[in-house]
Amino acid sequence: MDIFIRYIIAMFFMLSILFIWFMVQKLSRKFAAEHPEFGPAREEGGGCGGGGKCNCGSIKNCTNPKIKHKEKALKKNL
Repeated sequence: MDIFIRYIIAMFFMLSILFIWFMVQKLSRKFAAEHPEFGPAREEGGGCGGGGKCNCGSIKNCTNPKIKHKEKALKKNL
């Protein structure tokens, strides 16, 4: 019975964290809508870590000139 109670507590904890994350997202979108002078709210995965122009997973298809420069330097060292 002790394991079952721990399981229920863990499930409740995980669901509450998920609910809190949804509320944070909702509040940030609401704040961005009320304050357009700060620009749109950044969504998850849309920044430099999302594989956009700042961070390229494939150097060959990268549009970031700093990373392209690294590719040339790597080729020279080989």
